[in-house]
Amino acid sequence: MNNNRAPRSILTVSLFTGLSRLLGLIRDMLFSRVIGISFVADAFFIALRIPNIFRRITSEGAFSASFIPIFSRDFSENKNKSINFAESVLFYMATAITLLVLFAQILMPLLIYVLAGGFSENQTKIDIATSYSRLTLPYIIFISLSSLGSAIINNQGKFFVTSLAPIFLNIFLIIALLFPNLNMIDRGYLLSFAVSISGSLHFLLIFYFLKKQKFSLRFVKKRDNKSLQDFSKLAWPQTISGFAVQFNILISGLICSFKEGGISILYYAERLYQLPLALIGISIGTVILPHLTSLNINNQRKEMKGLLSNTIKIALALIIPAAFGLIILSEIIVSVIYEYGLFGSEEVKIVSNVLIGFSLGLPAYVLIRIFSSAFYSMSDTKNPLKFSLYAISINIVLSIPLYVGFGVIGIAYATSISAWIHVLIFYKKLKELSLVSFGKDTLADIIKILFSSAIMFLVISLLINNINLIYPAISLVILVMIGSISYLVCLFFIGFYRKDDIKTFIKDF
Repeated sequence: MNNNRAPRSILTVSLFTGLSRLLGLIRDMLFSRVIGISFVADAFFIALRIPNIFRRITSEGAFSASFIPIFSRDFSENKNKSINFAESVLFYMATAITLLVLFAQILMPLLIYVLAGGFSENQTKIDIATSYSRLTLPYIIFISLSSLGSAIINNQGKFFVTSLAPIFLNIFLIIALLFPNLNMIDRGYLLSFAVSISGSLHFLLIFYFLKKQKFSLRFVKKRDNKSLQDFSKLAWPQTISGFAVQFNILISGLICSFKEGGISILYYAERLYQLPLALIGISIGTVILPHLTSLNINNQRKEMKGLLSNTIKIALALIIPAAFGLIILSEIIVSVIYEYGLFGSEEVKIVSNVLIGFSLGLPAYVLIRIFSSAFYSMSDTKNPLKFSLYAISINIVLSIPLYVGFGVIGIAYATSISAWIHVLIFYKKLKELSLVSFGKDTLADIIKILFSSAIMFLVISLLINNINLIYPAISLVILVMIGSISYLVCLFFIGFYRKDDIKTFIKDF
């Protein structure tokens, strides 16, 4: 894979991830208006949580981290060998996940008690959450198998179709939310059914494109496949690591389930900070892994270090101002997007405070994506797992007392603090491997980014109470534009980038 295509690939993934998130934003606006912060919202968001956990593990890097290095190795030797390996993975993945879904269907009431113990005080809530969850579970099968096809397509340097496919979920949920003449509980049933339908179309699109690329995969059991054994050695620690990361989300949901509407509050805040995280963190993580995998740490350590250094610089230049922006604009953002119908001013206040807590950890979440990709490219899944377990332990230790003291807001702060500790652990190990080092130049760049972000923060602070248009959404757009321009201008004048850098960046695209 040509490393010069990295900026173009990141842009492609970012554009379609951005389109998906824009539709997701519309979806969440409808959520706040139609089901608000209510027992139905809590039940549906719990039902959505289990499929989302699998989607994040399989579709957003975890599965690819184990699959791509081996598939890439086999493909460089012989295309048929790589197809045989993919077919082996397809067979065992489909079998295992289908059995898992069947068991989950049977044990769903117990799973709801585990995921949302606070629901136990309301049997109706338990019953509705169980029914919704059973409808969303088939999505797990479709999205997991789609991740296999997406990994193959991404390995060929084609990110268009894999970035486009997730849009289906948001489209179907929007249709379900706009469907007329439904009471709130029935709306939840339709939403849950829409999740699985979108997953099936996602699956069909990915495998249709695979066939067009002459990668038709058969559902057959292979024997004595060394590549499958190598994949298994990587995949198990990586899968556990993926679940470990998601365990943080489960713990947060469990704690918040004891407060009426707590899960809904957490969901609405999470959706907002995950927008820049997806555009920057997930996009960069998706693109950088195949590039890192193509390099050999023994012979190309300098190239790996350079790629990581440049990626970190780009990521921080994008995510730090985004974090500053979410913090200063949190209340107006929440108000513009959610305040309508069942979502009032009190809900705006608490969700905006939770959003601030999550935003403090945004740069850390992105760095974790980049640092973990470095380990996965070296077929090292054990260290990321170990580091994730450390971070989870810290998060749990912090979450309970902070929740007791500050409510749902405490959960957000615990998540951010544990994320930064997670980054420090990653950095220490990568520094020992001579792959990452924040020397004078890097620290100078970070200081420039922080300074420019602070200037942007100050400019917005001075204007936020003086721009009062009839439509708050227009005021928000103006503030974002002014803030972005002030940030970029400040970066330019303090020498973060030069005219030549801009020309080179544009040329790469």
